[in-house]
Amino acid sequence: PTGSRFGADAMYNAENRKEGAMITYFLKEGKKKPTGKDKDNDEAEEDKDKAEDTTKEKPTGVQKKDSIMFQFYDGDRLIRTIKMKTPEKAGFHRMYWGMDEKGADRPSRKITENKRERGGTDVKPGTYTIKMTFGETTDETTIEVKSDPRLNVSPTSINEVYEASKKLESFSQTAADAVKQLVESKDIATKYQKELKELDEEKYKDQIKASKDIAKAIDSIIAVYLGKVDKRQGITRNPEITVMQRIREASRYVGSRKSGITATEKQLIRFAEEELKSALQTTNVFFNEKWKPYREEIEKQSFNPFKTTKTFSLE
Repeated sequence: PTGSRFGADAMYNAENRKEGAMITYFLKEGKKKPTGKDKDNDEAEEDKDKAEDTTKEKPTGVQKKDSIMFQFYDGDRLIRTIKMKTPEKAGFHRMYWGMDEKGADRPSRKITENKRERGGTDVKPGTYTIKMTFGETTDETTIEVKSDPRLNVSPTSINEVYEASKKLESFSQTAADAVKQLVESKDIATKYQKELKELDEEKYKDQIKASKDIAKAIDSIIAVYLGKVDKRQGITRNPEITVMQRIREASRYVGSRKSGITATEKQLIRFAEEELKSALQTTNVFFNEKWKPYREEIEKQSFNPFKTTKTFSLE
């Protein structure tokens, strides 16, 4: 077609190339049942497979056919696992690996189950093994990861960036574990507060107040890691410094340094480490000096959910 304004001024639009390593694979069956002759052929093949399966027991721990599993190895070390839903149709398909290892957990105010493995530190240049599993079928190949040919990066610089990134990941995992314990403890205190209030608010008023106070104390410690809950709308900025803010800032700088770690990154890593150590000390003091006495007091109580019954009559 002619251009938007002039005949030679054409507009060209296309999808950008996706990031990561493109991996192409073939499946002879998909999630969706085929139709027509293909269906008859596939069902016959499936019936044949079923007949063969009846002669032997299926091994335990077999990957189900509702998903496909890709595992990435650095030698014998499993560095990444990616699970994907089985495509609707049989044939050739593609997936993309971000050329990264398994990442660390992140602190959260809620206990949630991560169904997908988080990505983390970029892998170093080298050859990696990809193992694909679908049902009882497995296959594997190798993939070579290279440095950007436009950059003159030394192995020493690559190792520096890799080690610094892994160190910051360990900071994030430690923070996530600490916050998870805080959230679990708050959930317990909140649960007791609600149940005691329903049971006998007057009798257990001291325990109810203690549960409420301990939950508030936990919120204040979680804020050290994640910041206070901000319910404002629109573009906002919170000037307070938190543990995760320090870790994210250091990670952002480290990830951008292809030529090695400089004094800036070292200083940011030190700031993150000091902030995390301070938060962990506050957390440990809380559990030793406040949570432990609260737990002992609650455990001493004998909570009886049954109330005294009355005898009813019209007389």
